[in-house]
Parts: sequence; structure tokens; C-alpha cells
Amino acid sequence: SIALPATMSLDDLMADEPATRNASGEGAGLEFEEEAVPDPVWPRAKVEIAQRVFGRGFLVPGGDEQVINVVKSLGLDPVQSVLDLSMGIGGPGAAVAAKYGVWITGYERNPALFDIAATVLPTIKSGDQVRANFYDPDTLDLPRKKFDVVISSEDMHRVQDRIALIGKIRNSLKDWGQFLLSDYVLPDENPPSDRLLTWMRNRGEPVTLWTREQYEVALANQGMDIRVVRDESKQFAELIRRDFAEFVNALNANKAVTETPVGR
Repeated sequence: SIALPATMSLDDLMADEPATRNASGEGAGLEFEEEAVPDPVWPRAKVEIAQRVFGRGFLVPGGDEQVINVVKSLGLDPVQSVLDLSMGIGGPGAAVAAKYGVWITGYERNPALFDIAATVLPTIKSGDQVRANFYDPDTLDLPRKKFDVVISSEDMHRVQDRIALIGKIRNSLKDWGQFLLSDYVLPDENPPSDRLLTWMRNRGEPVTLWTREQYEVALANQGMDIRVVRDESKQFAELIRRDFAEFVNALNANKAVTETPVGR
């Protein structure tokens, strides 16, 4: 069972607390910062909470171990060129660089995450092996036959013209290059449930979900051979539960965290 911090009253929430007080414990290096115009998808506080739950540099569950598990089938080595089109704030790319000695060309389309990555990458192992770039999927111009591996993780559903982007990815791959794609997909061709529609509306940006079959057709139309297809929904959900449980246990162990409204 998981013991959550006590529910806060409205008075607690409205208490006058310093906006930049460190709520993560000594030495964590993460602080809540008040923003005049927060990003609609990734406000600073959300990024910092995600890092506390999932680890420094990470916005999704699993940490270094999960990233390495996902890419191990690629057979990476230091001479290969790798493009990550879902860089985030750099944690996953740095984990791959540390394990395999590769240099990562990282691309991020959210301006807030791109800015935060500049401060996060120098603080994590092998972060200096991730070259951060900002990009717009609609205007992206990738060099032809440049990369041995292209990675896109939990990001493609945010791209409106993904058929065009997949075509650009295909052209950027070397003759025997590999494209590793993971994304949220619809279970079938039925309309999304009300619960899923609510999630999509609350994302703060346009979201379009495809089925697995739609991705397979789009990839095949670009001449890509689909070698492995896996449904990792259960594993992903378990990683979320595991990481959140560890986060809550750390909160409960550090009373200084839950003494302030911003900490709770």
C-alpha cells in the first residue's frame, strides 16, 4: 500500500510560501520557479515534479534501466550516429550515450523543454554527449542518409503531419539504418472513450492518436521493414506505479518536504 501525503485545505494551498523554496530535500538541485507565462504543456513546476518522480533528466517512467532495455536490440556502438527526435530534457539520450559511448543528436520541439535541457544536460552523466537542437516537425530538414539509428519515444502523437515526418526520417537513415518508434496508440478503430477524449483535451496542444495498424501502414508505405512490434502497456503502467511509489516513500521519509504547501 502507498501512504500519500495528507490532503491539503484551501487555506494551506493559498498560504504565502516563497516560490523558489527547494521542496525536494537537500542537494536535489531542483526548485519550483514562478513563471510569468508558463508553457501550456510543460510548465516548470510540472517538469520538476516529473524529475522527482522519474529521475533527473526524465519525464517518463523507468529511468536509465528502462531506456537501455528498450534500445539494447539496436546493437549500438560508438561509431554509429544516433538521432533522438524526442529528446525531452536529455535524460534518456544521456543514458544511451553513457552505456554505448555514442553521440546523440537530440531534437526537441517544445521550447520550454529545450530551454530546461540546457541546464539539465551538464548535470547528468554523459550529458555532454547529447547535442541539443530545437526543431519544428513541419519545417524540419534532415540530411539524407546521415543516421544509423533514429529514435522517437512517446512523441509522434503530438505531430500533426506525421506521414511527412516519417518520410523525412526514412530519407535520413542509412541503407541499413534502424528506426525505433514508441507511442501511445488507440486499441482499435472505434472512437476514443470519453475518458481518453478528456485526456486529449487537457494536453494543452493538439493530439491525434493512431492505431498500431495505421503506424504499420505508414511505415510500410515508406519502404520500411517492420521487424518487431510490441505492446508494452502493462510494463509501462507498472513502471509508473513503481516510480510513483518510490517517490511517495521518499516524501514520507523527509518530513521537511511535506511541511510546506508547495512541497505537499
